[in-house]
Amino acid sequence: MENGLNNKITCIKGVGAKRAETLAKLGIETVGNLLDYYPRAYLDMSKTVPIREITDGEPAAVRATLITDVSVKRTGRGGSLALYSFFVSDGTDSMQITLFNQKYTAEKLMRGGEYIFYGKGEVTGFFRTIKSPIIEPADNASVFPVYPLSAGINQKMLRTSVRAALNEYSGLIKETLPDEIIEKYGLIGRKEAYENIHFPENAEDSKKALHRFVIEELLYFILGLSVLKKKNRKRVSKPLTCPVDMSVFYSSLSFGLTGAQKRVINECIEDMRRPLSMTRLVQGDVGSGKTVVAAALMYYAKMCGAQSAMMAPTEVLAVQHHSNLSSLFEKLGITCALLTGSTGAAERRRIKEGILSGKIDILIGTHALIQKDVAFKDLALVIADEQHRFGVNQRSALTEKGENPHTLIMSATPIPRTMALILYGDLDVSVIDELPAGRQKISSFVVNSAAHEKMYGYLREQIMAGRQAYVVCPLIEENDESETRSVIEFSEQLAEKYLKYINIAYLHGKMPAKEKETVLRKFSEGEISVLVSTTVIEVGINVPNATVMIIENAEKFGLSQLHQLRGRVGRGSKKSWCFLVTDLGGQSRSRLENFCKTTDGFEISRQDLELRGPGDLFGSRQHGLPGLRLASLADMDSLHDAQQIASEITSKKGWYSLPEYSEIASAVVRLFGKTTVV
Repeated sequence: MENGLNNKITCIKGVGAKRAETLAKLGIETVGNLLDYYPRAYLDMSKTVPIREITDGEPAAVRATLITDVSVKRTGRGGSLALYSFFVSDGTDSMQITLFNQKYTAEKLMRGGEYIFYGKGEVTGFFRTIKSPIIEPADNASVFPVYPLSAGINQKMLRTSVRAALNEYSGLIKETLPDEIIEKYGLIGRKEAYENIHFPENAEDSKKALHRFVIEELLYFILGLSVLKKKNRKRVSKPLTCPVDMSVFYSSLSFGLTGAQKRVINECIEDMRRPLSMTRLVQGDVGSGKTVVAAALMYYAKMCGAQSAMMAPTEVLAVQHHSNLSSLFEKLGITCALLTGSTGAAERRRIKEGILSGKIDILIGTHALIQKDVAFKDLALVIADEQHRFGVNQRSALTEKGENPHTLIMSATPIPRTMALILYGDLDVSVIDELPAGRQKISSFVVNSAAHEKMYGYLREQIMAGRQAYVVCPLIEENDESETRSVIEFSEQLAEKYLKYINIAYLHGKMPAKEKETVLRKFSEGEISVLVSTTVIEVGINVPNATVMIIENAEKFGLSQLHQLRGRVGRGSKKSWCFLVTDLGGQSRSRLENFCKTTDGFEISRQDLELRGPGDLFGSRQHGLPGLRLASLADMDSLHDAQQIASEITSKKGWYSLPEYSEIASAVVRLFGKTTVV
């Protein structure tokens, strides 16, 4: 941070020790922290409405004259609550204003004075009121910032502190971007941006300031990721250069690979043949066949005499991967083992001995793989499935089991390439953009719970025709105990009411690994017709005969999660259906109806990103990279501009040591918590 802006907050006029203590709860300890504490919204006090047009429950700004004295009434224990009330009028009507324990504000109000009152209107018959509004003199009808608050500080105190900081320290705000970039991309200066993001004269000023800081934030983020990628590419790894006839692997499959799958496999093998570590993200839509790509690379590593490890985020997915891959590898003479938290002590000892001696070629499992006592003889390939479910430290812990092994990350959340380069900027990106032949489009519908009898009747018809189905049980509370109870009770209700004499089983995250494996095997082999489950089936489960997916309480799930669940059906050549059950209307129902109109995972993830943000969609709070405070990954225009600026900067050799980029280099170091850019 610029010298001087690092001063303690108490250096600002009017900020004493008590206020500084309160501001510290908001993470504000220095002058720079305060300037970087941006408003979450703005109030335009110039846009007023007549009192008679106030609607119940809606916020509004009213310009009116105080027509009575301010009266005070004390209530509560010992008169602890002071209610100040008075009436105002604007000529169209009058209304009551009530203030709670705001003596300082109440004493400043003058009968006959004109003010602007902003707050949520309450209308009962002809009576109108606003309780505890923001009050400003009528001649101060400007745009006001609204900040996130904590107990002990109000908007006015924060605005006053920010105003004082800008008055006293604006001269120390240094420009970080070169003039040619500011001019080329139509940005305003940094000093002007600070003034306008906190105290804009109009909405246009605040937009320009926000755009400037968003571009700056994305630029630092992208440059930091480019540094990480450069460092990754310097990691020396064992090159796997042996001649391998991949046609042997391909001919062992019961299906043909798509052109996209073969392209991605070749991209990865080309990486693995180099003496530098592969760090590649493979993303593809639901059902695009990422697992067989991983299998091909593990086969390649084995043929070069090396071991592979594949880590899945859940036991159910690890079990499914092991079940599918072990039967494939067995035909090829490759040994494959499963290690999870539920693996018994004797089996665990056998597996540990096997991977250390090299008798086990491929180890599939959960976080159990990264425990300290798990050691490999020659680990050359690490695969993390559903990367966004892992923290970056967990991924690193697995790679540390070998000497800079090649790393493959798989993600079933399809996102536009530009967005992927931002989120996973330290990785090379491959996209499987082709689905296997013969897949039919899944028909999706939103239904009310009143349609249960008809819907489950249709499900029964499908079962009688030899098909299978998933039912995702109602999500009550997001914790293991309630989910376990919910899935068991719901499966019992279905068996008693709608699906009598049909073979139903349930699956949840708390079940022992062996029990999960048994249920999945029986469902896969057709012994179980309906699988009632929590969202543990969200990824990885592959049963081509399953043609119906019913998701209860669908409004409680994100769009990308719904897309993953829907992707459990439609994996064979038979027509498939997905039913989203909700009793909500309005925006919640519209969101689900829009989801039903497309099966394009890229479009769905874009919508989810706009609705919920990247933290929920990608687990970005866990990926070990700094968060974005202002920027949105859904803002493709800003992403594009920031990417362009970053490319222009990094095209200059040793850019971080050039004087015109010194402030940018320092900002990148601060953002990523490093001591140097190189």
